[in-house]
Amino acid sequence: MRRTDFLILIACGILVVLGFIVVTSWLNQAVGFQAVEEFPQLAQAVPEQDNEDVMALPVLTFGKSIVRFETKAGYSIYGQLAAKKRYHKGLMSNVSPYDYALIWGDLPKMQDKIKFRQVVRYCLFNYEYGSGVDPAYVQLHMSNNHLIPATKNLRRALAKARKGDLIKIEGYLVDVVAYQDGRNISHWRTSTEREDIGEGACEIIYVTSLRINDTIYQ
Repeated sequence: MRRTDFLILIACGILVVLGFIVVTSWLNQAVGFQAVEEFPQLAQAVPEQDNEDVMALPVLTFGKSIVRFETKAGYSIYGQLAAKKRYHKGLMSNVSPYDYALIWGDLPKMQDKIKFRQVVRYCLFNYEYGSGVDPAYVQLHMSNNHLIPATKNLRRALAKARKGDLIKIEGYLVDVVAYQDGRNISHWRTSTEREDIGEGACEIIYVTSLRINDTIYQ
């Protein structure tokens, strides 16, 4: 084989590999559509919970594990993304790969005074003494949400949000029960109260619709 033929063969191989990467990347992109309505004012935001809106949700399987959901209420929440964390290890990370910490009310205007960080499924905040921050107000106008995507498209879309984005989530508050070989191996309970704090205060949301700024994903 002549040197030029060899180089052409290598170039063709590289093009094929690049083409495969481009196509694969394109196929793995979340597909969304443009929102018609303007994003609601954060100062007026209030999470909406409908305790009568309950329905059976699909059972999921991850290897030998079976995951069931107990719907507690229909749920809708919107706010600004203060922090996002991706989880990789363990069954619950497969079920709920992302946590979004959302803030609303006056908190988006106070972010220069407050620092949010997520650690092991908790969202913590700190502020300087004397800065005028009321921790009780912060606790009532923030929410750390464990997100369970209802579709593969939503799972891909969850990765797209960035700190400062405007977010709206619709779906259901759920308890999560996991089984393996007929044994209960995990029971994850959602909060259904707005004023609780500490362990158990996070909302677990089975997400059926996600809006990031002006794009909606389902």
